[in-house]
Amino acid sequence: MVLSQDGDGWRVKIKTKTGKVSCKLSAVELEQAVLEAEQLYADARAISRSQPRCMDCIHWEVVKASCNVGCPEGRMTGGTFAKDCAYFWQRPD
Repeated sequence: MVLSQDGDGWRVKIKTKTGKVSCKLSAVELEQAVLEAEQLYADARAISRSQPRCMDCIHWEVVKASCNVGCPEGRMTGGTFAKDCAYFWQRPD
């Protein structure tokens, strides 16, 4: 992941095992650009992986190693059911 200034904003270049992505970020300040770029990097990494895991989700709490929404599959299997999780894919069930 490479973050660079682009005019008044920021641009992130992300390289995964399956390809490269370049995106203009909506953030103006560096701190916000880093956070936005990190989320895009995590998303790109999860999508490029054939089996996404709960650890790739924004609802995963690293320190507690659990889903902060309370999904039991995150706690009991270490995240192997993220591919079926409605919260992970943000779709209603």
